[in-house]
Amino acid sequence: MSIDALVDAVGRGTTAWLMHGVWQTTAVALAAAGVLALMRHHSARSRYAVGCLALTLLVAGPSVSVLLASRTVAVAEAVDSPAMAAAPGGPVQAEALAGTVFAPPLEPSPSPFTAFTTRLPSALVMLWLMGAVAALAWRMVASRRAARQWLGASTPAPVELHLLARRVAEHLGLRRPVEVLESSRVPSPLVLGAVRPVLVLPRGASERLSPAQLEAVLAHELAHVQRRDPAANLAQHLVEALFFFHPAARWLSQRVRLEREHCCDDAAVHLCGDARMYSGALLGLEELRQQGFALGAGTHPLAARVRRLLGHGPVGEAAGGMRRAVSVGGALAVLAVSGVAWAWEAPEDADLGTAACTQAVYPKDFSATATWRNEGRVIRSRLFVSRCGRILLESADGSKAPAMLYDATTLERVTLDPTERTHAALTRMDELGLPLHLSGGCTENKARCEGQGQETVAGRSTRRWLRRHTPNDTVTQWFDDELGYPVREESDLFGTITLTDIQIGEQRAERFFIPSGYRAEPL
Repeated sequence: MSIDALVDAVGRGTTAWLMHGVWQTTAVALAAAGVLALMRHHSARSRYAVGCLALTLLVAGPSVSVLLASRTVAVAEAVDSPAMAAAPGGPVQAEALAGTVFAPPLEPSPSPFTAFTTRLPSALVMLWLMGAVAALAWRMVASRRAARQWLGASTPAPVELHLLARRVAEHLGLRRPVEVLESSRVPSPLVLGAVRPVLVLPRGASERLSPAQLEAVLAHELAHVQRRDPAANLAQHLVEALFFFHPAARWLSQRVRLEREHCCDDAAVHLCGDARMYSGALLGLEELRQQGFALGAGTHPLAARVRRLLGHGPVGEAAGGMRRAVSVGGALAVLAVSGVAWAWEAPEDADLGTAACTQAVYPKDFSATATWRNEGRVIRSRLFVSRCGRILLESADGSKAPAMLYDATTLERVTLDPTERTHAALTRMDELGLPLHLSGGCTENKARCEGQGQETVAGRSTRRWLRRHTPNDTVTQWFDDELGYPVREESDLFGTITLTDIQIGEQRAERFFIPSGYRAEPL
């Protein structure tokens, strides 16, 4: 596969991944919300597992969809190819194409709206990529800056705190060594680092909390280390960056963080054995927050956590009329966009319809009349060649026969039936000969090719090549020096094809597109 084809395939795959991700994220979030509502009386660990599974599906679901789609296309091509793989190359295809590939001109250029909708997914992918990179970079810079600020004013904690933290870690079954620091700038008790975790406490917290409360707070933070929550939080940041644009993904991520705090709250209560005492520690840290400190998970509702610990159940803040209307409107907008993404389908035969021309295959665009003669039979067609390697072959006399689109880079062929308004992909071939030939040909020093010098054909400078195609067939080709394309080909068995009326000039791009009104022909 060429670099251009690889870049184009990656672009189409990314577009499909993003479109699947939009509606699948909404579906996963709705399913997770329903499951979590049913599990409101279950343990926090169970709800946290459901949330993590949902976050994993946000990335895995679109990825599996794209892989399955690409696998289906590959299998279809593999099934189609053996029937024609053994067909001889070169001019033999000229006779086969003679009755099937000539057709009236294609439709006029697509409307501005069609062109806009064709380019819109690519533009959205570029915006998404810039947004995801910016979101991830912002999180990394903010985290590094905060850690540097907090650790810059830190000092080792007193020996008593180290001994207490070690005892708590042993009760939790934590074997990893965790350094304990105190900092005058840290906003709350927290753990930094996924590989070598460090527990940082606000300076003076040990004087403001009782020994039992301090032990419970340490148990909460060390439970994060024992559960490897810093690494899970890092992966969560990556998911948030990928789906920065989706409100449902943000809601799901916030819910996972809340359940993570509930899990560590439960671990602290299990260690200290007193939910009221631990709740008092949370409220004591809230008092510190009002004096410049904050709870380790201060972004989460403290009142709801305390009520949960005391067995009163979570409580929500009553939403005003305007806030409720905004929430409902936002949910409807997300559902509408998700529905559009769910209905979106990648354009068929995208290589021949939407691929960008990033590298020239032929030196110039041109058109010509192709005439095939063999044993008194003559067929004339009109040939349009793009420097990108795309070729259109249609009827020269307006007869109602299929036209053919061909891509010399991907070796794909598509027939267009203007009567039935259908298109069908044909099996790829390694070599087609005139008028659908591969770039280069004998000029690339292929086997059994013999250069025979320069000649002038119809007033054009050409290079003549002789090739033994089969034991019973010798082919002679005249490659135009200016076009890099054969303007004449003679075969002992299959007659002669000649290009005349050559017009050099830029070809309309829409000639090589599958018209928007054409449907795929049933297999």
